[in-house]
Amino acid sequence: MNFILRRLSQWIRALPGKPGHRGIWLPTSPLDYAQRMRGVQCYHAEIKPAPPVLAWALFSGFSSFTSMAILGIITKYGPAIKDNHLPFAIAPAGASAVLLYGVPSAPLSQPRNVFFGHLIAAITGTFMNQLFKNTPDSLHWLPGALAVGVAIALMGIANCYHPPAGATAYLAGFYSPDAVRVGWWYMMYPILPVAIIMITVALLFNNLARVYPVYWFTAVQMTPSMPIDEPKIRVTQDSEQRRQEESGGESRRSASPDEVSFVDDHIDNEGSADLVWMTARIHELEQELHELRAKQLRYEEARSHPSPSSAV
Repeated sequence: MNFILRRLSQWIRALPGKPGHRGIWLPTSPLDYAQRMRGVQCYHAEIKPAPPVLAWALFSGFSSFTSMAILGIITKYGPAIKDNHLPFAIAPAGASAVLLYGVPSAPLSQPRNVFFGHLIAAITGTFMNQLFKNTPDSLHWLPGALAVGVAIALMGIANCYHPPAGATAYLAGFYSPDAVRVGWWYMMYPILPVAIIMITVALLFNNLARVYPVYWFTAVQMTPSMPIDEPKIRVTQDSEQRRQEESGGESRRSASPDEVSFVDDHIDNEGSADLVWMTARIHELEQELHELRAKQLRYEEARSHPSPSSAV
């Protein structure tokens, strides 16, 4: 594995283009590749700048193709699925692919949102389907609308919004033939296997070019001025020290770890997924800014000290 990553990195670095964007996003070793899967909050190495737009567009397109191909192959050649004409390659998977492989750093693309969003939507849609299955034809629009509305409300309460899950709820609530055929199994099959497969492909492919996910279950409060993996108690200690300096050196009791944990839990409950994503993005932009400043300094130095050949 280490040999493959090293060869791939050498091949990409040999491609024409800007030196600052050739192959630097690749994992440096299998261990680095595995550590990326722990998420941005647990990744201790320096986060590299994002790949160029064209490279990432092609990469995300290939990742999406791979995940959809896996679902299609399972649908076509799976013995139980083929013999019983069971659904597997559902439409909401295509919408989830846009988020998982196109914008993996977005809060809506995190594994928690994908897994629990689809699960909540499947349960809600199936419940509405069963509740209104004996209604007259004039009210057949009602369970689908209720399924989407209730599913979105429940996703908001659980803080796991995932837009494609709305289609999952609508398919079950609006009497989709596949959802009606599997009944209450709709949440266990095909929703959960499809979500697990897509998250697994995202982990394997996205971490070749970025650090995914940003978080697994709970978003942690972070500040742009500190490394992403810095202990959060450092923020409280630094803030306490600044307050002492501003107050003329009067000593004040430092916050205990239990108090810091209480504050962090409160922040987590409020939901700071947007802040986590913005912090990671700020870190990427800072890296790009450092590169631009370095290029500017080299350019100014070259102008102030022209070579003899250019002077002639």
